[in-house]
Amino acid sequence: MDLVPFIYFEKQQQDNLCAQHALNVLLQGNYFTAVDLAEIGQNLDKQEQLVGGRKSGSESQNYDDSGYFSIQVLQKALEIWNLELVPWRSKEMDEARKTPTQQTAYICNLRNHWFTLRKFSETYRWYNLDSTQPAPTYLGEDYLALMLHQIECEGYSIFAVNGALPQSEGDRKAKAFLKPQGEGKVEGKPLPDVIPFSGQGYSLASSSSLATEQPAEDEETVLARAIQASMESNKPSVKDDMDEIRRRRLARFGGQ
Repeated sequence: MDLVPFIYFEKQQQDNLCAQHALNVLLQGNYFTAVDLAEIGQNLDKQEQLVGGRKSGSESQNYDDSGYFSIQVLQKALEIWNLELVPWRSKEMDEARKTPTQQTAYICNLRNHWFTLRKFSETYRWYNLDSTQPAPTYLGEDYLALMLHQIECEGYSIFAVNGALPQSEGDRKAKAFLKPQGEGKVEGKPLPDVIPFSGQGYSLASSSSLATEQPAEDEETVLARAIQASMESNKPSVKDDMDEIRRRRLARFGGQ
């Protein structure tokens, strides 16, 4: 039986609230509004001012009027749920990278776009919950690893979600349903060939290192690079690149 009707999903409208959508589909409920996240961003700005990290009145790097929110805002929001975002390429994730399906979820970011990959109870119940898609897309076990590799090639920063997610209706239904027969397919279609994205994108590592196993770095170094990458979001020149990246990725991973 199809699990999609039991998955909470938010579809992006004429806004840039993908960070909000990524958090809510991760938690499987309408837990955060743009106002909630903006308040977190304002508090982070105040803390940065107190420690001399930014001048009073300067432009915030944590949020803006377009709906953009930084990785720091997402991390702070998830602290309420005792959840932590850990850079996928950090040393802490050395063992976890050998078995990516054993993780709970991933939040992925490239400039101003955020989306969530989430598991529902079973290791074969992985779904792409990208808000730019019309609906959740089933990935399965093998295809999850392919997609993680693909989006890294496109320049995405990947964060593993550490901690126990709240049980959702989708999690409960997933335990009762049989394993999908479409393993290795998306919406009944054979898996497309996965080829590296040929456009330009901000990457946390060089393109040559993505072709082989990337050396692990300490978490602070990887996180600092991810923060810098997410701060690139306000540059107007990235829009065409982002549209092209989304078009290519959605074409390969079940989007319309």
